[in-house]
Amino acid sequence: MNDERPLSALEAIAHVAGAEDMFAGLDREARTAVEAETEFVSLSSGESLFRQGDSGDALYVVLTGRLRVVVEPIAGAPHTVAEIGRGESVGEMALLTGDPRSATVSAVRDSRLVRLSRAAFERIVQQCPGAMLLVTRRLVRRLQQMNRGRPADRAIATIAVVPIGRDVPLHDCAAALVDALGAATLVTRERVERERPADLATWLDALEREHRFVVYEADPGDISWTERSVRQADRVLLFARGASRAEPPGEPLEKAVQRSPARRELILLYERGQRPAETAGWIDEWTPAAHHHVRLGDSADMQRVVRLLTGRGLGLVLGGGGARGFAHLGVIEALRDAGVTIDAIGGTSMGAVIAAQYASRLDVSALRQINREHWAQRNPLKDKTLPVVALLAGRRLERMIEEMFGDLRIEDLWMRCFCVSADLTRAEMRVHDRGPLGRAVRASMSLPGIAIPVHEAGSMLVDGGLLNNLPADVMRAICGRVIAVDVSPAKDLAIAAPYPAAASGWRLLWGRRESRLPGIGAILMRSVMLSSTRHQQSIAQSVDLYLHPSLESFGMFEWDSVDAIADAGYRFAREALGANQSVLAV
Repeated sequence: MNDERPLSALEAIAHVAGAEDMFAGLDREARTAVEAETEFVSLSSGESLFRQGDSGDALYVVLTGRLRVVVEPIAGAPHTVAEIGRGESVGEMALLTGDPRSATVSAVRDSRLVRLSRAAFERIVQQCPGAMLLVTRRLVRRLQQMNRGRPADRAIATIAVVPIGRDVPLHDCAAALVDALGAATLVTRERVERERPADLATWLDALEREHRFVVYEADPGDISWTERSVRQADRVLLFARGASRAEPPGEPLEKAVQRSPARRELILLYERGQRPAETAGWIDEWTPAAHHHVRLGDSADMQRVVRLLTGRGLGLVLGGGGARGFAHLGVIEALRDAGVTIDAIGGTSMGAVIAAQYASRLDVSALRQINREHWAQRNPLKDKTLPVVALLAGRRLERMIEEMFGDLRIEDLWMRCFCVSADLTRAEMRVHDRGPLGRAVRASMSLPGIAIPVHEAGSMLVDGGLLNNLPADVMRAICGRVIAVDVSPAKDLAIAAPYPAAASGWRLLWGRRESRLPGIGAILMRSVMLSSTRHQQSIAQSVDLYLHPSLESFGMFEWDSVDAIADAGYRFAREALGANQSVLAV
């Protein structure tokens, strides 16, 4: 392996970039000119490639490793805007304009790059103008794609697995991870000692070229090996026993993990029959970017982790729309019948209710029954009161939420789940992915003027539809593939005549179907959803599958039509899924 001829810069770029190789198709003269001007650059984990404001003097292509792009605004905290993996480039604008760097780029792990300076690029253009015009066009296309919204980050290549606690079966977990990944190889301290490569760095680079994924198994008894494993990783997975109380970081291990800028994710392990609990303590102690619950020996759970980890997870996002939200039940049934696995779910308002029910591991067949019982038979919107703050007293609504979700917490759900509400106090969207599940749902569905707002840390939280009725953008940050279900019609509440002077009675409040005029409830709900309704087209273009069943024949408060609305959602979804099989393929 070590006797092979080392690849040239352009050969190395072609190997890792494939169809995205910007230098593909150059003639021999142009390739020779480019080869003469390129150079290899190495970065250690955490080292900066360039900083925001530096002169734009070169383009870089990642051969091995991973880079993080961070914007540092004049006011506010720095924030990560992208990660750049094998075969991707950074600094395209430098070749075209020479403008100062617009972000700081640093190495997530030990990385090797190819550098082409702007001065060199200009010399090659003079020497081979026709050939380099092709490269320039490809660079412009890349910049156009980024301006339209950067595509999903390239999937990770290297993963370090680190135990928290002495009773973690780390080797078994690492082997299960390798099996779920496929096209992967496991690197342990024992393997390195057994194979004794002459040059460890070259050997590891070769493994990364030969395998889609490389998994490094840490050794808690050998901190130097653990540090090397973490330093080589695009992602660090922390494995711990979820049934135990959160264990604080031990100092040597903590230093090894905390020193790495790689994204950390927490995997909590359970024996059969155990359920997640006290996850909040683990999150507070280790501050992971994400967490997962996995039952030992359950390949389906590990496969779900792998899909989310590698950007292949499927997220289902459900929009608000009152009783029309029952269509989500039919969509979920259609996905089940089509054999589609949902890895994460989230929603707003009525979409949040259904998402939380599903994430609570209610059987799909039971979802209709629980909604019939609570919405059709009991109708929590009947306890009207003097409308000082809201039209509803809220007692029935609170009781329904309590019976549905009890003391469940979002972070203790087996599936990733979130709800969206609107913070009236701070005029911002609130994403609930931790804390009491019922409280998050209650906030997400608190229609202003109808339900009393939820109080939290001095803020008034109301229906998330005010700011984001179909939060596909939130789901995109979790899953590489997104199905969005929109139950809000583009046109609604059309009236043929003006309201009469007496149209302020309770009789018209909920806009019953026998009334020709929409009531205040329907008007308020439609008003809440206007912002998202205006952006339906952009949402449709941003997701992998956009489902928008026709539900205009059903009223927003037609709670007794659970089955009819769910059936409409099922029929629409079945047809759409049949016509979009490629979207669902992993």
